[in-house]
Amino acid sequence: MKRALIPLLLCIALSSCSDPGQFGGTFIGAIVAQDGIVIGSDSRSTFLDADGKRLGYVDRVQKVYVSHGAAVAVSGLTSVEDELFTTFMRRNDYLLARPVNEILFDVALKLPFRNTTNVLLISAGYLEGEPTICAKAPVDPQTCGKNGYVTNKTSNGLRRWLDARGGRIPSSTEAAAALEQAIQESADLDSGVGGPITLLLISKTGEPRWLKNPPSDNGWTRVCDVVASHREGRTPIFFTDTKDQLDKYLNRVCPK
Repeated sequence: MKRALIPLLLCIALSSCSDPGQFGGTFIGAIVAQDGIVIGSDSRSTFLDADGKRLGYVDRVQKVYVSHGAAVAVSGLTSVEDELFTTFMRRNDYLLARPVNEILFDVALKLPFRNTTNVLLISAGYLEGEPTICAKAPVDPQTCGKNGYVTNKTSNGLRRWLDARGGRIPSSTEAAAALEQAIQESADLDSGVGGPITLLLISKTGEPRWLKNPPSDNGWTRVCDVVASHREGRTPIFFTDTKDQLDKYLNRVCPK
């Protein structure tokens, strides 16, 4: 997989709320390195109204999941029906025990149809001893490769960096630094990307290892748990334009 750049609108409807608001946004990517596969993401999710206007955002939302030596990263999907995607993955953690080129089919099969629009899933792991990264939108064909990289957003800097290497495969340290820089560059241009950057290394011979900012589910199971934590002063949700706009929106989607 030389490149698989799939730019998408990163948002999904809040099916559990009366207001057709949206909650999403992220940058995910994976790079095959000499000594493993580096997979990473930002941790920001953005609240949007029914017209797609950004009203606020929250950081430290989990986007990378790992178990059984394989990992999945998700963009454009923060909630599934009445639960967060993190809860969905924890409840279905057996999916990560599947071969890396089958995981995404099984995940997509369990997603409600109305939640599949503008979603990209990435899986990474080893298949018959070979590094493998796959990308799939739930209703589209899957693409897999044993080298190169995949991201959900175009990163010219990452593309130029890999092209300049002339085919030389980076070390995991180099790949992690390049992926982190690509996410940061995206964050500089897009307020929907941000927060602490999570990086994970999947090695052929050892256990997966978090390289930076291991994610946490924060004890949340639903989107409105995030809002409740905000109201209790434990989790900041930052407004985009005005606090009044954000508060009115949150009161509609998650009534007190």
